[in-house]
Amino acid sequence: MTTIASIGTGNMGTALIQGILSADEDITVRATTNSAASAKRLSSDLARATVTSVEDDADANRKAASGADFVFLGVKPWMMAETLRELAQGLEPTAVLVSMAAGVATADLAKLAPENPIVRIMPNTPSSIGHGVIALAPDAAVPADSVETLKKLLSGAGLVVDLDESQIPAMTGISGSGVAYFFLLAEAMIAAGVEQGLSEDSARQMVVATADGAGRLLSEKPDPAAQRQAVSSKGGTTLAGLSKFIDAGIFDIAEAAAQAAADRSLEMERENSEVING
Repeated sequence: MTTIASIGTGNMGTALIQGILSADEDITVRATTNSAASAKRLSSDLARATVTSVEDDADANRKAASGADFVFLGVKPWMMAETLRELAQGLEPTAVLVSMAAGVATADLAKLAPENPIVRIMPNTPSSIGHGVIALAPDAAVPADSVETLKKLLSGAGLVVDLDESQIPAMTGISGSGVAYFFLLAEAMIAAGVEQGLSEDSARQMVVATADGAGRLLSEKPDPAAQRQAVSSKGGTTLAGLSKFIDAGIFDIAEAAAQAAADRSLEMERENSEVING
């Protein structure tokens, strides 16, 4: 039976563990939080997990990780060094460390836990409803069977994509952060509807349903250019609207946004590396 320890289980960690539990009913999960109050809430969200808090037990993290096959690290990047130093002595050498911390490189994690294989993952927030995208970048020391097991478990939270670690900033730019770009467009479309006389509630309902329908259609027919062209009749309303986006440089804006997010990801790696290495 596979045992997972989730250390510092916040919103994203909770989403992933929920997905994992849905993918494998026989898995054992031990989860920790910092406060007793958050542990109480988490016990409700993860009814099949054993949940403890550092506030109630100073050794909660170490006890949860002891003997685990996979140790998910959900703590904030600046807490990673302290957390791994605390865990290092009690980890089984075969335990796979799974870091979901943004901007913490595998090389720096390896300095903190040199005996353990490391997988770096980057999920996005729709993982909480089983429709996420999870980038997975294992280091060379991770056994192939462990990688396959982890991919199977994470598939309960969404699409798992194998990437080289060097590609994670790009994934962050279009998918990790990209979710928010769609939300921003939805905000703008709701505001446009209100400006043209719709009630905010009506505009919101229509935009949300439109986004849902477009996403479902694109999932079934994953060619966005073809889908756009199919709804764009010559001289019609859609083409009139699309021309405004294109004339305003939407492709350049999207590229700049993705690049800015990727650049910030790399900048965070440098900042966190300085913290870890003193």
